[in-house]
Amino acid sequence: MTSLERYFQPNIAFAIVLALAASQYAILVVYLFGGSSDHVLGGDFIAFWAAARESLDGGLAGLYATDGLHEAMQAHRPGGEVQGLTWQYPPHASLIFSPLGLLPFPLAYALWCALGVSAFAAVLIKAGIRGRWLYAALATIPVLTALNTGQNALFTCSLLGLAVFYARPRPILAGLAAALLTIKPQLGILLPVFFLASGHWRAFGTAALGSLLLILVSLAAFGTEAWTGFLGAISSVSGSVSDGVMPLFKMVNVYAAARLLWLPHALALGLAAATVLIAIGLMVWTARRTADPRWHYAVLASATLLAAPYSMYYELVLLVPAIIFVLQHGAKTVWNTGERESVALLIFLTLLVPGPATQFGVSLSFIACALAALIVYRRLRSDLADPVGHSQPVAEIAAN
Repeated sequence: MTSLERYFQPNIAFAIVLALAASQYAILVVYLFGGSSDHVLGGDFIAFWAAARESLDGGLAGLYATDGLHEAMQAHRPGGEVQGLTWQYPPHASLIFSPLGLLPFPLAYALWCALGVSAFAAVLIKAGIRGRWLYAALATIPVLTALNTGQNALFTCSLLGLAVFYARPRPILAGLAAALLTIKPQLGILLPVFFLASGHWRAFGTAALGSLLLILVSLAAFGTEAWTGFLGAISSVSGSVSDGVMPLFKMVNVYAAARLLWLPHALALGLAAATVLIAIGLMVWTARRTADPRWHYAVLASATLLAAPYSMYYELVLLVPAIIFVLQHGAKTVWNTGERESVALLIFLTLLVPGPATQFGVSLSFIACALAALIVYRRLRSDLADPVGHSQPVAEIAAN
């Protein structure tokens, strides 16, 4: 055993992950209680909370105006607003977020974090991630990032997991999870491909009907004005991304990475389109080659972040279950050449994302996601080449 390989033994690797997480949580505590002027408790959660209050007051449509969200944050929590945020969620998302507005901000944020971690942990357990694997997953930097930013990545990851892991045993539940994921429709772009390629017709139908029902209920609750405002806001955001107004260094997808390198818009768009086609082909190939939902999820999560038209660094939490699956396989079988070192590099990269605040350079978030996708693909290929004893039956995973 080489000196380098010693660090990849389960107990030592687990201790390193916990130490890294502890250091990051310590920094967060210093920010919270050290009086840092550039740190806002809850981060972006202030947007969800203020939007929830506006929705309860009947002002949802106004949130989609250029300064609508900023005005709402100033009105409901003066001095706590975060600059640069806009409201881009479809109106039916407010059906889910609105109850948060009934609580005072600190309690709402605490409940948000607790529910997010609980939902994420529950899905991990159902996927067969238990014991120290579970603790390691919860201790990863992407999970801390999701909590620190106050974003909803833990919930969207949980919905994506439910849609994949329950597509066969409980298709209605899977379809409903996919329908709820339309609050961030860009993260569900490959779910229809997965459902159709795997023959999960009931899940696909439930997702379609559930999405339509959410839209109809939101129309009845908020009127057409909210949807008109939403469509206008999405058009504006699309222009901001292509013009480089959005913080490209915080984005994960291929298009943003290409633009950050100052590639022309047309070339970046072509690369993004090619990525979508490759992602669709890889998802179909995976669905046809294996019935193991762990690989379905791993490919779906990594490909989605790269191909989605809008994906941010805090959504790297979607990759956490995928990498844990790879580590579990490696621990039970044989490691691929350089696999453990690649995972170590990936963990190190998550300490640095989103990277320097610049509009020209290399996207660390994109590199992390691309590396994760490569790790998943290599492990999947090796698993398919020698499947004996590697794959747990689908029914057994769903019953966990």
